[in-house]
Amino acid sequence: MSYPSLLIWQYRGKPKARATAQLIDHYFTDTWRGLADLPNALHIEAATGKNLDLVGQHVGQSRILKGLAPRSLFGFERAPGAQGLSNMGSGGGKWYRKGDVITDSVVLDDDDFRFLIKCRIAKNHMTGTIPDITHALDFIFGGQASVYDQYDMSFTVTIRSDQITTFKRYAIQTLDILPRPAGVNVNYVVLANIIAFGFANSPGAFAFNHGKFARYL
Repeated sequence: MSYPSLLIWQYRGKPKARATAQLIDHYFTDTWRGLADLPNALHIEAATGKNLDLVGQHVGQSRILKGLAPRSLFGFERAPGAQGLSNMGSGGGKWYRKGDVITDSVVLDDDDFRFLIKCRIAKNHMTGTIPDITHALDFIFGGQASVYDQYDMSFTVTIRSDQITTFKRYAIQTLDILPRPAGVNVNYVVLANIIAFGFANSPGAFAFNHGKFARYL
């Protein structure tokens, strides 16, 4: 029901009265929609941009990773990551001086930042038990990862290959971002998500030349 329809009969034919009621209706509707959407503004799965930055600040995770990408330094042909001389004052690599840093900071996009936020939340609240780690991995990978206790101060985590991007691989290997108890070794195994190799009588497995092999991360 709109505000103009609530006008008493003496004002229903008055253009100014209807315009005022419509203006109030417009602002009240926008305000209510904003309040109703407020819970989603800081929801990890829905938040973007500055709102996601606020979530990161709350859990102690920055969007900026220091020293992640190699700097564009001058180098000769075939040197990995090297840049050539500038052309007419533009482009080219910077000359390295002894003591200069060789890596630059990187600002993560929302998807990669959201992954780190989830990992940080899991680490902040973990207790180190297998059920707890399983629950944390479900939260991070959407139920597409499993954990197995090896009973030798180590456990194995299997992750579907479609859940692993280049950045996630780097974060898992280098940043030690996934939850684990102190002093416990973790082996990460990437599983083929559709046509995994397996031997006879293995449900859903494919034979040689057809199935993909699982591999360590």
